[in-house]
Amino acid sequence: MSARPARASWSGPAVAAVSGLAGKGVQFLALTALALVVSPAQFGLFSLVQALVFGVASLSASAFAVSAASSTARRRDVAVGAGTTSAPDGVLDAVGHSLRGRRRWFALVALVDGVVVAVGLAFVYGHPEQAGVAFVIGAAAAGITVTDTVVGTLAGAGRTVATAVIDASRGLAGGLLAVVGGLAGGALGAASGLVVLDASIALVALVVTAWRGSAVRRDRPMPGTEEAGVASSAPPRVSEAASDAERTRHDRRVTLTGVSAASLGQIAPWVLLWSLQAVGGLEAVATFGVANRFAALVLLVPVYLGKNLVGRLVVDPATGRSVLRADVFVAWVGGVCVLAAVAAGAVQWFALGPLAERYPGVAAVGVVLLAAAVVRGTATSLSMVCAARGRLAAWVLSDVAATVVSVSLCVLAAVSTAAGDAEYLLYLSVPAGAIACALVRGASLMGSNRSSKVNKQ
Repeated sequence: MSARPARASWSGPAVAAVSGLAGKGVQFLALTALALVVSPAQFGLFSLVQALVFGVASLSASAFAVSAASSTARRRDVAVGAGTTSAPDGVLDAVGHSLRGRRRWFALVALVDGVVVAVGLAFVYGHPEQAGVAFVIGAAAAGITVTDTVVGTLAGAGRTVATAVIDASRGLAGGLLAVVGGLAGGALGAASGLVVLDASIALVALVVTAWRGSAVRRDRPMPGTEEAGVASSAPPRVSEAASDAERTRHDRRVTLTGVSAASLGQIAPWVLLWSLQAVGGLEAVATFGVANRFAALVLLVPVYLGKNLVGRLVVDPATGRSVLRADVFVAWVGGVCVLAAVAAGAVQWFALGPLAERYPGVAAVGVVLLAAAVVRGTATSLSMVCAARGRLAAWVLSDVAATVVSVSLCVLAAVSTAAGDAEYLLYLSVPAGAIACALVRGASLMGSNRSSKVNKQ
């Protein structure tokens, strides 16, 4: 009779999620205040830059965080099974392992981020005078990927207090620095403030990791120079080496799948912003940006809960079970998303007076985006299950479906003769894409579960 896995504890991940949400809440208030201070056109430009910077950063950040968390959790399970303890040095070694294995990817991410942000702002959105600064901001945004990798590793190692401190600090400092940067340097100054802390954390983490790695190499004895009577460490067994290689390949597959899915998922938001600017100018982009601030709060729920719990969704080969059931995880995330949407809607209602005067139609747009955020948040939790259970094709296919649906509605809006109808179609493209994404992921996972049950019979 197989042993039952340990019951999943929600306390640590819940503390980490609440801390991260609190930090992002401060950031939300700061950026909402910024929308009331700068002109709608300036806030529209800031929304474009932010969408480009964080959109391109999310292509790698989420995938790297999920893969780091799941691979660290697997290594921890192997260590626990072997009877080893989790010492503080083990956590530092885990972070170093995650960062060193991705150094070349980080350099590529920085280059791609800088080029995409600069080209997008200059040629796609029509602001070539900002290309140079946009490249620097985009390259600095690679720090988000590095920091998310560190957070994912800590989450996989079970260090939820550390993830809570880092995430709360990022949200708090990012919002305050964005306001300072926006007042001093306009739209690009605000965007710089959002990424400067992540860039600083990433730089420190990479330098410390490189220093620790070189120190370990210096202290390691050369072959044949061991002192007499001191046995050298035995080489790893073939089975252990093969297991490590398989975990590395799985980690790489998850990362590449996440990057591919995120790349597909970013096409629709960028097309939407381009279409909004074409239909209603920067003012329409600003209205969408203000309303989307409230919806973004809802989407933080699956991000913070997911990266702290994805390691517990991994199925133990020995028992055939995971610490946390997938359906329970998805139900919890969906329920918390609904509560977050209600809370965000209440805040939006009370803040509607001054916002509605500067951004016409923001209330209706906010309702649509909040509903879409609940569906998208549930779909994001399903992607975490896909990553943990190896359903990588379903992860990508769902984003293809969402992109096709959303972009199709944007094309319909582009050929619409009435500007008002065009804007409504553009806003509806967001929930339509989210529904398509959730349906494909859910159907794929349900089909996989049925197949597994049939094979066991």
